[in-house]
This record gives sequence, structure tokens and C-alpha cells, in this order.
Amino acid sequence: MRYGFLPLLPLLLGLAACSANTEPSKVEEKVANFAKRVVIPLEAKQRKNPLQPDPAVIQEGMQLYGQSCSMCHGADGTSATAIGCALYPPAMDLTSPHVKSWTDSELFWIVQNGVRFTGMPSWHGILNDDQTWKVVLAIRDLEKAQPKPPATPAGELTRDQLIQEGKLLFQQENCIGCHMLNGEGGRVGPDLSGEGDKGRTDQWLIGHFQNPPAYTPGSLMPAATNLNEQRLQALTAFLQAQKQGKGKK
Repeated sequence: MRYGFLPLLPLLLGLAACSANTEPSKVEEKVANFAKRVVIPLEAKQRKNPLQPDPAVIQEGMQLYGQSCSMCHGADGTSATAIGCALYPPAMDLTSPHVKSWTDSELFWIVQNGVRFTGMPSWHGILNDDQTWKVVLAIRDLEKAQPKPPATPAGELTRDQLIQEGKLLFQQENCIGCHMLNGEGGRVGPDLSGEGDKGRTDQWLIGHFQNPPAYTPGSLMPAATNLNEQRLQALTAFLQAQKQGKGKK
């Protein structure tokens, strides 16, 4: 057992040479994508939120959220902050369908324990159980808000800027959890490595994000109700840029 760390030595040495100011390496991408697959103990999933979402409790939760979470996740939960976007993987958009799919108990566990290999710390020693449940209710309240209008209209962004924003969203929304991209990711949905070769229009992709089953019958993909027009266009631009030159249909 004392030699159990040896297989990890090349990985650790590779990470030691990594700079936060450079494009993430393939090793970093693999670690980051693996880290997003949070494994929550069964007993933690079975816990029940003892608090009711009344206005006073939510207000207390919002105050705690503002003190502890907003620096990375933003006041509106979309994580469109300088710090949240600079993390790798980027801070999760708390209003996304991916986060909405988590139960209150799963959110509680993540806040309390953090997620290794990401910027998400453990708040166990800072927030007690009662405070953590209130933060969970605050996040649920943020999820109900309508998408905010973009600060910069999409028409004022260049194609390259839209693609870069879309790349960030692809990571932030954890699309890689269900879709393969260049050999990495999940297999629940189709491989998106050659999405730009399929000849689909931007309008088709945006419509699909907004109502997946209407465009792909039987699709399990949740609607991206948290994305405003600019974010939809950015994610579309990023996927349209994924080409392998094979002309796949």
C-alpha cells in the first residue's frame, strides 16, 4: 500500500509544472472533467432539508450567499464574475439545468464538502448545518429568476469572442458530463466533436437548446432555460466551430 502513490506520480509532476496563466493541458482537462463528476455518499443524499422556503429564511440565506458565494458565483448565481470565469473548471452556473437536477441534500453536501481539483472549497468549518440549508434555499430562489439581459449585445461581439464565451459555457454548464468532445466526456448524448460538420443552422441549435425534445424526439437533455440570447448564440458559435472535416450527418 505504501507504493500506491507511484502510478499517480507522473500526473502530480505534470500538475506541478502547470501555470494558472496558460491554457489548461490535456492532463488538467482530464482532472477537471473528472472532478465535475461529484460522487455523493448515499446517506448524504437521503438527508432532508429541515427548513421551509419562507421569505425570512431565504433572506438570511441570501445574506450568507452574498458573504460566502457571490465572489465566484455572482449575485445572480450565473458565475459570470471575473474570478468565477478564471477558475478551471469555471465556477458552475448555479441556475443551470445541471445544478437544478441536484436535490437539496446533494447541494448541501457539495457546499459542506467542496469538490476536489476545482475552486469549490469546503464550507464545513465556516457554515453550520442550519446556515448551509439556508444557502441551499437561496440557490433554489436564484434558480427561479429569469435569464438576465447581456451586458454587451451579441451583435457587438466578434465571432471569435462568441466562440470563446461558448467554450466557457460548455465547461461551466458541464456539457462534457453527457457529451464527448475530442475524445473526452460522457456518452449519454451524441459526440459533439464534429457538430460543425453536420450542416445545422444556428437557429436549429438555439431552438434545440431551448426545447430539446421538439427537435430530437426522446431527448433527455434539459432545456437551457438559464441562458439568455447572447449565451445561446455563444454556445452555438462554439459548437459550430467544432469541425473534423468529415461531413458527418
